[in-house]
Amino acid sequence: MLLVDAYNVLHHPLALREMPHDSGPAELAGLIAAGRHRRSKALLICDGMPNRMAPFAHQDAELRFHVEGSELIYAGPGRDADSLIERLIEAETAPRRLTVVSSDRRIQKAARRRRARVMPSDDFIGALIRDADQASRAWSRPAFTTEVPLSPQAIRYWKDLFKIDEADLPPEALEPARPMPEVPPANSKDQLTHPEPEKNEAKAPAKSEPVDPVILEALREWRGRLSLDDLDMSKWLGD
Repeated sequence: MLLVDAYNVLHHPLALREMPHDSGPAELAGLIAAGRHRRSKALLICDGMPNRMAPFAHQDAELRFHVEGSELIYAGPGRDADSLIERLIEAETAPRRLTVVSSDRRIQKAARRRRARVMPSDDFIGALIRDADQASRAWSRPAFTTEVPLSPQAIRYWKDLFKIDEADLPPEALEPARPMPEVPPANSKDQLTHPEPEKNEAKAPAKSEPVDPVILEALREWRGRLSLDDLDMSKWLGD
């Protein structure tokens, strides 16, 4: 379980620099839901009460919301998050399974006293931002960039992305891919036959074998990735 000192994370310089200026606990919950901790139960602890709810809050009541899979807990009017986090750490029955997220020394000391794991706020928010950045790049990557063999358009895409200079590439990387042999259509009734003997050689009786449709389909689907030599079982079975 994650126990997060929400404002300690949100007020860290890294969060202030990388997140939108008006980000609050709900946005932090969204990052957690989309990142590596999405399967963990997360409690986000905040000071006091939301301004819009303060007139309606009971003096001794905590306020709890469920946001993006996390539980958002406000300590209550006039109360601080640190005291509530300390109480939650002390009440935890399996503290070694608890990860406490804060750079506040008071909170870190309370967590270590119960042998809970401590994660500084900068490590936590940095990991969440990297997760979001990677997810964004993966989502926007054009489909043609993963097709094999690479098209000229895909090659230009990857060269520009990684700033690759052709002068730095080995010669074999610049050679065009060898074309695959032609494969009959799936519904073809053609058969593979042995090559015709030379005219001055004795002709052997013609012999043909039906083409395995699974092999034909594999050659079509894996064009450029599967070679006929790969189907030579003598290379795999030996004697």
